[in-house]
Amino acid sequence: MIKKLLVLLCFFSFASQVEAVGTVHRFVLVSGANFGGADRDALRYAVSDAENFIRVLESMGGLEAAHGTLLREPSVVEFRQALEDLRVQVAGVEAGAGRTEVILYYSGHADEEGLRLGEDLMPYRGLRDAMDAIQADVHITVLDACASGAITRLKGGQRQQAFMVDASSDMRGYAFLTSSSENEAAQESDRIRGSFFTHYLVSGLRGAADTSGDGKVTLGEAYHFAFQNTLERTIETQGGAQHPNREIKMTGTGDVVMTDIRQTSASLVLAEALNGRLFVRDSRDRLVAELVKMTGSAVELGLEPGVYDIHFEQQQTLLHASIALEKGQRFLLKDGHFASVDREATTLRGKPPKTKKPQKKSSRPRRYGHSLANKIRIERNIGQWEGGSSEGMGWNFGYWMTEHMSVNVALSGFEFDSAQSDSLTSGVFTQRVGLRIYLPLFFLRSPIRPYGEASFGRYFAKLNDVEVARVNGYHAGGGVDVPLFGIFMVGGHVGYNQWLEEFDTPVDGKTDYSGLEYWVGASLTLF
Repeated sequence: MIKKLLVLLCFFSFASQVEAVGTVHRFVLVSGANFGGADRDALRYAVSDAENFIRVLESMGGLEAAHGTLLREPSVVEFRQALEDLRVQVAGVEAGAGRTEVILYYSGHADEEGLRLGEDLMPYRGLRDAMDAIQADVHITVLDACASGAITRLKGGQRQQAFMVDASSDMRGYAFLTSSSENEAAQESDRIRGSFFTHYLVSGLRGAADTSGDGKVTLGEAYHFAFQNTLERTIETQGGAQHPNREIKMTGTGDVVMTDIRQTSASLVLAEALNGRLFVRDSRDRLVAELVKMTGSAVELGLEPGVYDIHFEQQQTLLHASIALEKGQRFLLKDGHFASVDREATTLRGKPPKTKKPQKKSSRPRRYGHSLANKIRIERNIGQWEGGSSEGMGWNFGYWMTEHMSVNVALSGFEFDSAQSDSLTSGVFTQRVGLRIYLPLFFLRSPIRPYGEASFGRYFAKLNDVEVARVNGYHAGGGVDVPLFGIFMVGGHVGYNQWLEEFDTPVDGKTDYSGLEYWVGASLTLF
């Protein structure tokens, strides 16, 4: 009996030690600064690059919200204070409670001396000293800035302990990743709406860099993916080839795991048979991932739930697909999901046009080729209210917050004859605010856009231009929109008006006009 108790005590003691060793405490400080002084051109995407980097660590990198800090346009004083706060936060982790990891990311201006935060300078030596003062197991520093490779020339740096998401590794040390060498410019692009280096680093962290196919992206895999694609994409830019750099001093076995694709709430799996370059954009038209997919192995990308547009380049052919990812879904993207689209017509500078053989047109129908996100809609409609004595007319004003969701303001009603004067208005009218949700029909490749709608507002009556009654109510219904010629739409709608109360006095013989409302309309989309 005593032997059994001793065995159990040893087992639970060992289990608690294993649990402590396997616990990972990850702390992240992310900073983006577009302004680097009056003598430097302002950047456009440094802050958004920082936001994209911390977002991928929150969704796939095991980062708790309380352990992540995002700075936008910080001063040197604010940046130093954030580093000090990070040191204090890491020091608060109880000894033996697990491994502590620190990741510092900066996107903005820099030169051979240090980071340029506004008109002030944060020297590289001061940055390294501040990182060394943080008693974490491992430090990872990522700098996306001009001449950021200069930091790797500095000697020093204390050997720290393990940085891991996977408890199977005993990696120890520090790493500096920079977007360029010490005498190169780091470049950003309007096409990808970000810097080349961060764009490909984040794409890699989402799963594009998972060459082993184990569902995890290591530090080495992410750097190799970012280096290869950044160099390839900048060879022919005006700024010239950009060579990311690194200094890694690690001991132990294995590699540092940066993200775990299995932690995401949704994922897009690229089928083994796909072969070409893919561009994945979200409902706000942001390029969230880009990679070259080779035949023979599937690639899984960790994404947030939402609607995504995917363009697929296959030699001279451009294909397109639109998918809707739901929470918990693993969507397998195959060749059959794509439809052929036309490339944008351009003129090459300095090169004569090449004569191309006519290509066989795809037999698959094209999906409509324009986006509705962030567009404004003005619609004029005509229809009928159940119980109304004449045809109704109205206006609908909408704003698409995303490709499949819009906020709408409806102004509609019907008039009836007034015994007093034909020039005075008598009728029943409504003013409502509502939300319209469109159903994605990417699997049918159809331009028809069905939707459901719910709205709430007031219903009021006028007799000879004088308001005589008012009640509250709501409307629920649905319909279809059909885009035509880019900026025009036609559509139809059927819904039900439900009043919450009745008019105090009859209006045209009735006190309640609850019932069906149906109409057809034509609209114009702007911006």
